[in-house]
Amino acid sequence: MVYLVGAGPGDSGLITQKGLECIKKADVIIYDHLANPTLLSYAKNDCKLIYAGKIAGNHHMVQEEINKTLVEHSRFGNVVRLKGGDPFIFGRGGEEALELSKMDIPFEIVPGVSSSYIVPAYAGIPVTHRGMASSFHVITGHEDGNKTSSALDYQTLAKEEGTLVFLMGLKNLDKIADNLIANGKDPKTPAAVLERGTTAAQR
Repeated sequence: MVYLVGAGPGDSGLITQKGLECIKKADVIIYDHLANPTLLSYAKNDCKLIYAGKIAGNHHMVQEEINKTLVEHSRFGNVVRLKGGDPFIFGRGGEEALELSKMDIPFEIVPGVSSSYIVPAYAGIPVTHRGMASSFHVITGHEDGNKTSSALDYQTLAKEEGTLVFLMGLKNLDKIADNLIANGKDPKTPAAVLERGTTAAQR
């Protein structure tokens, strides 16, 4: 059985109880660099740990290799794919689920707490607030640099009244701000930039 487990945004206390139970019974854990490494201390002594971290410009494993590793190890018992945040929010968990489904390998999704609302909360920022923001929108801030044009509709995004949450957007911060302003977003709109959220290094 394969479990696609969300590890939460960084603080090890934010993993779900179900996610922690999966780690404790795992025979193999394939984990990424965003999952808090202290979570691995809950694994069995004989659990096989496989690092599959992907950092911008430095992929220890490309996605195809991760998919292959999941399939190959599924016959060894309980496999946990431990992913930062939630597996289905820019975590490519959908691709891994499709690969497992294609190979007729049983799997279960164990959702995780998403950084999209928890990191702002840790900084004292509610993503919704009566009279100010009645919606929030989660957007990738890490578009494929090889694309010739943006996949994001900044014209529509600039008109949204709710909170815009760009994940993994630090590198493209100038581009995101410039595109929003160029499409009509008031330059005086309150904004915050947060990184390493829910960890001791949050700023």
